[in-house]
Amino acid sequence: MRRHRLWCAILLIAACSHKTPDQKLLEAAQPAASWIATLQMTAEKWLGNSVPSRFVRASVDAANAAFDKTEKDVAQSDARQELRDAIKRQLEIAHAASGDFKQAVGNNDRRVVANCARRFAAAHSALQLLEDQKDRQ
Repeated sequence: MRRHRLWCAILLIAACSHKTPDQKLLEAAQPAASWIATLQMTAEKWLGNSVPSRFVRASVDAANAAFDKTEKDVAQSDARQELRDAIKRQLEIAHAASGDFKQAVGNNDRRVVANCARRFAAAHSALQLLEDQKDRQ
């Protein structure tokens, strides 16, 4: 009888943990969203002379690797096209901003870095909105 209950509990847990393709894609996009927020904070800290340029370059390189992985996840996902397009759009924005950020730091261009921080903030907010919509469903 105990085995039967244990088996039923396992099946119930497995049934409840099934995720839709949309949920899976949003989870796969979370590391990229975190990197976008990290780049925003890094840009703000660089503007405040709190982080060195080499830290910025390392952060951008790591973030771009996460963006590339998430772009592959988006391409392979069975999620709704609308969701895939929305995530892809924010990744493209973040990827472009990260390249501009790295170059601007090399040129000590504070105006461009400030603009990149705003672009990162907007992309992160857009991804958070998508995540919040998932939580309400």
